[in-house]
Amino acid sequence: MELAIRIKLNEVLEATKIDKEITKNALAREAKVRPNLIYDLCEGKTKRIELETLSTIIDTLQELTGNTYSLGDVLEYVSDKK
Repeated sequence: MELAIRIKLNEVLEATKIDKEITKNALAREAKVRPNLIYDLCEGKTKRIELETLSTIIDTLQELTGNTYSLGDVLEYVSDKK
C-alpha cells in the first residue's frame, strides 16, 4: 500500500530559489533539526514526522523567506482510491 500523504518540502525549497535560495542544510541548521531529516523529507523517504518538528520547519521557512506557509504547502493528501 502506497502512503497517501506526500511531502512537498522539496517543491517549496525549489520555489524559494526565485527570491532567495534556501538550501536544505541552511533550513536544517536554522530549524535545529538533523540535515538527514530535511534530505529524507525532500526525497520522500520519511514515513513519520513529529508535528512539533513539522511546525518548527514551517516556522523556520517563514522566518527565512518572509513568506507565509501552511500545512497544505508542505503536505498533500493523494488518495489511491479511483
